[in-house]
Amino acid sequence: MYPLRAIILDKKVLDWLLAGPAWLKYAVELQLLNAHPDVALVFQDAAIQKVVARLRDKDVGIPALKSGKVHYTESGKAYWDLFFLADIGFSVSDLGLEKEAAEIFKYQSADGSFTIPPNVRDNYFCMSSILLSSLTKMGYRRDPRLEKYTRLLISSQSYGGGWHCYDDEFGRVEIGACPMANLNALMLLGQYETYRRSPAFKSAIDLLLQHWRIRANLHSFGVGRRFTSLQYPAVKYGILRVLDALSLFPYAIKSPDFQNMLDYVHNKALDGRYYAESFDSTYAGFDFAQDMQPSRWITFLVARIDKRVED
Repeated sequence: MYPLRAIILDKKVLDWLLAGPAWLKYAVELQLLNAHPDVALVFQDAAIQKVVARLRDKDVGIPALKSGKVHYTESGKAYWDLFFLADIGFSVSDLGLEKEAAEIFKYQSADGSFTIPPNVRDNYFCMSSILLSSLTKMGYRRDPRLEKYTRLLISSQSYGGGWHCYDDEFGRVEIGACPMANLNALMLLGQYETYRRSPAFKSAIDLLLQHWRIRANLHSFGVGRRFTSLQYPAVKYGILRVLDALSLFPYAIKSPDFQNMLDYVHNKALDGRYYAESFDSTYAGFDFAQDMQPSRWITFLVARIDKRVED
């Protein structure tokens, strides 16, 4: 029996989600129903085994970072495979990826920054924070190396309160910030309860909300069709990941702009279920990589946002 207060979905939709593959049922029970499912059952799923194996691969996985073969803009490789597994709710120890996690920390400098080939410089927090936000969710939240990085990230905020993927001097004098840098920074900071309620990040949150409201092109990031398409993983700047990151912050949830953005997504539902509107064939083994039938995973992601709002 699941706690009644945890069930916020229509029962038919909830039953449909729970009828999905083991990895998705695990995510639903763990994150929506506040249950404690057995993680061991999930590893029998061939699609999940493939993702874990790919993370260990010397050409596309975490070991390939040192070669410069892996870019943060490419799905089906280290950045977004780790992101997906973290989103399900797995820990590094669940997956036996301790060795790979240790390899990521090899790129950390004494000041806490990360320099990862081919083009992640020490002050490019928006890129390294993709990997590190995943590790934070996967059991490394209190790791002193991650805490050191987080402190440096916070100290690198521009005077306008956001972040830039440019040199430090430019970032500190420019008012405003890069939407993608803000999104990725908030995605990491939102994993810490103390930062979720901190007023220090209101300006960064406001920029993302304002970007939605004014529908402008900022630093080459727009809010047009690609942004509003439901897709996973949102390697590009996308509405689902923006809502997911912002939903971690009570200040954002209270904004009419956040609710307007969420209503926009809710209006896409058909009988409470959501379809992938753009996808990558790299994840062909998953329902978020096809558009002929509703996606349990994308439906789950929207339900998780809704649950945070309700809570």
